[in-house]
Formats: sequence, C-alpha cells, structure tokens
Amino acid sequence: MSTSTSNSMALYGGTVITLDAKSTTTQAVLISEGRVSFAGSDAAVLAAAPKGAAKINLEGRTAIPGMTDSHMHLHSYGFAVQRLRLNDCPSIAEMKRLVAEKAAQVPAGEWILGRGWDQDFFAEKRFATRDDLDLVAPRHPVLLTRCCGHASVANSLALQMAGITDATADPPGGHIQRDASGRATGVLIDRAAALVNGKIPEPNYEQKKRALGLAIERALAAGLVAVHPDDIRTSGSFETSSRLYHELAADGRAIRVYQDVSDFALTELRQGGLVTGDGDDLYKVGATKLFADGSLGALSAALREPYLGTHDNRGLTIHDQETFTQMVTEAHAAGMQVAIHAIGDRAMDNSLDAIEAALAKYPRPNHRHRIVHCQIMSEDLIARFARVGVVADIQPRFLQTDMRWAEERVGADRCRTSYAWKSLAAAGVPTAGGSDAPVEPLEPLLGIYAAVTREKVDGGPAGGWFPAEKLTAEEALRLFCLGGAYAAFEEGRRGSLETGKLGDVVVLSGNPLACDPYAIKDLKVELTVLGGRIAYSAGTVAPRA
Repeated sequence: MSTSTSNSMALYGGTVITLDAKSTTTQAVLISEGRVSFAGSDAAVLAAAPKGAAKINLEGRTAIPGMTDSHMHLHSYGFAVQRLRLNDCPSIAEMKRLVAEKAAQVPAGEWILGRGWDQDFFAEKRFATRDDLDLVAPRHPVLLTRCCGHASVANSLALQMAGITDATADPPGGHIQRDASGRATGVLIDRAAALVNGKIPEPNYEQKKRALGLAIERALAAGLVAVHPDDIRTSGSFETSSRLYHELAADGRAIRVYQDVSDFALTELRQGGLVTGDGDDLYKVGATKLFADGSLGALSAALREPYLGTHDNRGLTIHDQETFTQMVTEAHAAGMQVAIHAIGDRAMDNSLDAIEAALAKYPRPNHRHRIVHCQIMSEDLIARFARVGVVADIQPRFLQTDMRWAEERVGADRCRTSYAWKSLAAAGVPTAGGSDAPVEPLEPLLGIYAAVTREKVDGGPAGGWFPAEKLTAEEALRLFCLGGAYAAFEEGRRGSLETGKLGDVVVLSGNPLACDPYAIKDLKVELTVLGGRIAYSAGTVAPRA
C-alpha cells in the first residue's frame, strides 16, 4: 500500500465523473487539505495545484467519487473469508468433502464454521442435515450458514452442545426444522441458530482486529471509502467496535464507518448519551438495526400471500406488531434513525406501520428511517415508501442469486413489482446501494452491473430479468455514491466530487458510464483515495511531485 504525504493531490489526464447535480464530467480534480478544491480541465487543475502537490496522471482512466456500501457486515466478512467458503458449492457431496478436509486439519473438538451455501443450487435439491455432517465430522462441532444468513445446518455434536433435542421448542423468531418423525434435522431457521452460535468460543481481541483489518483492506481495494456495517454483535460492543476501527485507522487502514447498532447494544449507547450521527470523520453512530422478517431463500421472509407450493407458509415475523412498534418508537424518540431488515411485502407493511406510528407520536421531519432489502414489493408499497419518506436500502447483487428461484417462491406477478429499483426512483423514493457482504460479494461494481443489466454475472436472461426495472449506469453509480451518503445524512460532505466535499476518489480502469454495460463488472479499481491520501493502490498509477 502506498501513502501520499502531501496535503494536496491533483488527478489529471483522464475522465472525472463528479456526480454533481448537472452530471458534470471533466478531466481533472484537485484535492487540498483532505477536501475537493475543484474539478475542471487539466490546465486549470495543474495551474492551481500548489507547489509540492502530488500529481497523478490518470493516463485515460476514470476517476469517480469514492463509493459507499449502505448495508453490510464488514467484520463478519473478515471472519467469513477465513472460514469454509461455500458460495459456489454445487452439492451436498462437495460440502461434505470440504468439511471432511477441514476436519482432517484441525484437532477434534475444534469448531468447523462456514458460510455461503444455497440449497437451491445443490444437485440434491434439498437442505443438508445433521446426518450428512455427522458422516464426515463426528468429533468436531460444525455450523454452516446459508448465504443469506437466515438458515444454518449443525451436526449432532453442535446441537448437543447447544442443548437442542427433538423436544426443544422453537425460540421466538426462529424455527428448528424437524423431519416427519419429529426429529431435529440440524437445520436452524433465523433465531434458532443463535442457540448454537452462543456456544462458539468468542474470538479474542487480536483475532477480531486481524479479521477486521483484512476486511478493510479488501473493501478499499474494491473502491469502497465508506461502509454502513451492522458489526456490533461481531465486535462484542459498540466501544470495542469503535476502538478496533480507530486502531486500524491509526495503522493506516482507515475507512469511513456509519455503524448501525443492533437493538441489544442500545443500552450502551444510551449510557454514553450517543445517538445517530455522533462520532468523528471516520466513525459515527448509525441507525438502530431491527429485524421484521427472515429471508426469501430460507422461506422465512414475511409475505402477504403464502409461498407457492405451500399450504399456508407466509414466512416469519420476528416480533409481534405491538412489540415491534414499541421498539421502533423508542428508538425514534431517542433520536435514532432506524434501519429495518424487511424482505417480504408483509414485513414492509409492518415496518411502515411501526414507522408511521412513531412519527405520529413524535413528529420529526427528515427522519430518513431506512428499510433494508425491500425485495418483494407492490405498487401500493412503493407509493407508501414515498409518502412516509423512508429510504429504500437495496442490494442489487441479490438479484443475480434470487432470479434463479424467485418466481418459484412467489410467482411472476409478484416478481414484476419486486426488486423494483426503477419504480422506486420514479416515485421519488431515496435509494442507497449495498451488498450485505458476506451474504454477497462486497465489490460495488458487481452491484452496479446487476442494477444496470439485471442479468447473471455470466449473462442471461437475455435483456434482463423484468428489464423495465433496470437503472442507467449513472443512476446505479449514484446509488453507491450519493445514495449511501444520503442514507447517512452526509450528502453534503461526500458522495460527489464537488468543491468542499471530502477528497474521496476512486480511479477505475475504464468509464462505467461509457463502456458496454456488460463490461462494468470487469472494470478494475486502480486507486482508492481517502481524504486526499492513497488508501489503496494496484500499482498501475503513482503520484509524482
């Protein structure tokens, strides 16, 4: 990693996409004292650059505003990349092979953890079970989490350690799957997995720091300068999370953090007198993170109508509505923004009901409460989002996974108004773009590609899945730049290359607004600049005096 020591930096000789209100594109940008001085022609920027300024010749490359991931789990991502990676696992047989390989490498009794599987892509077309895992790792507790994070499978030893028997009742907001005879299969839906997770030894501080440092390095290399993580459970406390990020920033691994806070940590915030927006340039209190439902892939997203092919499965609501409304109202009254995980249309109904009740009791303009994911929608829901002023915090990369089976879950009619990004924008709903990493890859260019093409990474369906909801390349780029900044009340500070804003810049190998849309995913991040300092360099461009 290279670091610029100058207080000024001029990037010239290429294309600069400012994302200002006029969609200005120019040749160069000057950053001084960590902020954008101005963007303009090569001649103007170089003439204005002070003596000793670092000068970076883009050599035809494209500079864009630094990108933001509006919803992800950066610390969890750091641990996930060190564990069994099951994202491309084609079968239960292959999953078993990977677990057996790991079991041969670590002592008996040590936990084997992994993430990323999707039963819809398994050759066997079913969930793995405790019996599958027992065959290959009977002496190691095993817990493997689905790509969405809302379903897991544990082996018998892990279930035993968690005290889960065939007679164990479902916990609130969770489900222990059982076979026809009533035997627990090892599949744990939503909060049932917490029974096993609670038995996994807590990583020590250095292990936490190493995982987070690795995640920050990968985020910067992907062109992210800011993240809105839901990290507190992984870190252990808000204080620990803040300390980790600040220590890593002091070590040269800085990234801007708008830390969403799980409900269990709210007492800690209140004791410290902290609310949304408190903090410094690198670490701020974000939203209160709440859950309304599960996931579509695990058939636990809360729907208005039953899942296709089921008798009456309409998914899970994590809380009863009275409790949920009280949670939203208390957070809102305390000065917090809320960010509600809601995938199904029924979950979004419940979320909007709770937000409207809170606003009726404690009116507050410009609240910017967020609903995260917003997948199974309808025209009336989109109109209601606009009326209530809620931010739609979306993850375009989900589409490339979900399009393979979404119609089997909910039918084509409901899919036509789902993942409805163009309709949300047309209705005036503020939108922000994220990845939900490690659920999906953290690279924002993959999310931009998905939003623009609505096709899989390897192409298809031709023309895109429900193509009326495609975004233009500029709309998609704004989603990951200004959209994320707006969701954090920071559009006046970052998200575009305008005078006075933070000097956060990403240099790409090509122009995402001018290249073939199918080439967006293949663009390379050459340089990431955070506050006028080089935070990541691929080594292809370098500053000179």
